[in-house]
Amino acid sequence: MPGLFELRFSLALMFISVLQLPACDLTGGPEKVKERTEAQLRQYFPNGHAIVSPAKATIVGVTCARGLGQPLVAEIAEELASKRAIRQLHDARLLPLKLSPYHLFVLEFDKYSIRLDTDADRHWIVLSGPQSRLDYEMLCTDR
Repeated sequence: MPGLFELRFSLALMFISVLQLPACDLTGGPEKVKERTEAQLRQYFPNGHAIVSPAKATIVGVTCARGLGQPLVAEIAEELASKRAIRQLHDARLLPLKLSPYHLFVLEFDKYSIRLDTDADRHWIVLSGPQSRLDYEMLCTDR
């Protein structure tokens, strides 16, 4: 049976490892998560936006990219699933403390959406419905 010192040492190591999560982690409040998501998204999609919904445990990246076909979106989905930030989100959800309330990441295009469920560690592509397309157009129109 571990002694009190060993128990404290183990807890200290766990908290230190948690604190060393890289700066791109998606575990902060909604505004910080939105800022971090948009910063990462805009590396690939300069006009992108993020929508964060803690109530739905969802982070949405809106690309504002147009005309990408399903084969290219499928390639992006495969690449996205292996991205460091997505892996960190998955790892943060594995811990008993659930360091992040978000488990669903959605990347929206004009005709398709990639949905990544980090708890299930799987992704899928869906065709955007009429309301999603309308919302996409409104958000991505130059103002």
